[in-house]
Amino acid sequence: MLTANVIPATDKLQIVLDGIVHELAQQLNAHVSSVYRWRADENVLELVATHGLNKELVGQLRLRPDQGLTGLVAETRKTVSIKNPSKHLRYVLVPRSFEERLQSYLGVPVFQTGRKFMGVLTLQSESARIFAGSDIEAVVKASNRVAQLL
Repeated sequence: MLTANVIPATDKLQIVLDGIVHELAQQLNAHVSSVYRWRADENVLELVATHGLNKELVGQLRLRPDQGLTGLVAETRKTVSIKNPSKHLRYVLVPRSFEERLQSYLGVPVFQTGRKFMGVLTLQSESARIFAGSDIEAVVKASNRVAQLL
């Protein structure tokens, strides 16, 4: 008798999210792309997928809306794009994240239909730059894909 290998739904979701952040980083020539899911019950953003940060932080890293630039995106529900993020008042260095090398930050809120906030999609680069409008559009488009998964 043949048995099929069944991949649990949570593993499939992780594979898809990992694929999105990897593809986005490659497409936009960035070193890091990450997805943070909004957990309203705990008032935190939870890192659920990353390309470029320490993978050990997935499922472990949680940020409140008043913490860091990603928290700022959650707090304001607006896109944040800056160069030299470590100089920003809201910057928080996450231990073991390997992000101290990053010189650019783009964070886009993730909304489901009806403007329900679902999380934050980020893009970071080692070169100091402000992400172009076309880059922001690509991240917003990817955030629409992510919204269907969170």
